[in-house]
Amino acid sequence: MAAAAMLATASARAQTVDEIVKRGEIVIGIDLTNPPWGFLDEKQEPTGFDPAYAKLVADKMGVRLKIERVNSPGRIPFLQSGRIDMVLSTLSITAERAKQVWFTSPYAPNPLILIAPKSTPFTSMAELKGKRIAVPRGSPQDITVTRDAVGAEILRFEDDASVQQALLTGQADFIGGGLLTPSALNKMSPGKDYEGKFTLNALYMGMAVKKGNADLLQFLNTFVFLTKQSGEIDTLTRKFLNVPVGDLPVF
Repeated sequence: MAAAAMLATASARAQTVDEIVKRGEIVIGIDLTNPPWGFLDEKQEPTGFDPAYAKLVADKMGVRLKIERVNSPGRIPFLQSGRIDMVLSTLSITAERAKQVWFTSPYAPNPLILIAPKSTPFTSMAELKGKRIAVPRGSPQDITVTRDAVGAEILRFEDDASVQQALLTGQADFIGGGLLTPSALNKMSPGKDYEGKFTLNALYMGMAVKKGNADLLQFLNTFVFLTKQSGEIDTLTRKFLNVPVGDLPVF
């Protein structure tokens, strides 16, 4: 048992690309409750943009892919604790998060919007007073509505799926979600014509590694560059998101 525990600890703490290659496996944290980014298919296998892009990471590194399921608030703690090697899970790049992890250059745009049925009136944030707004706990949209939606009731959930269910079931009047969330909601519950009302955050998503892990960060930044150059990232974006990848900034 002691030997097994030591092996698990060593596996979780792999830092360099050489160590991951020697181990033969990369452990990537992905939320599988957030279609089309990450979800389970009819066979309960991971699918969506993030699992597909993670598979490309593993293939380019020449190792097996192990997906560790995470929820929205658990992504960074899993990384910091060494349970995963990296996060590839709709993690928007923010200054606050950059204090906790190191981000790669963006691999996808992720504007976050305020969402409600078409019949729900909205012209300004002032109208949200007394309204119920559901958001993933600790997310950029949580921070924005907490700051700007004065007098609103903020309902915080652990993942995007729970946030969406709050709107579908009438528990919430508005939710904060991604640009693709309205179309997903309309597929789940036709007739309400869910739509984006307001842009809360104009963000981009990056992969994240533990602070100090310069070796893996360099590999992943090179990987983003090469998959942009080859068109692989655009192919995945069109397949799962039905939009071109567009121009992605670098830093």
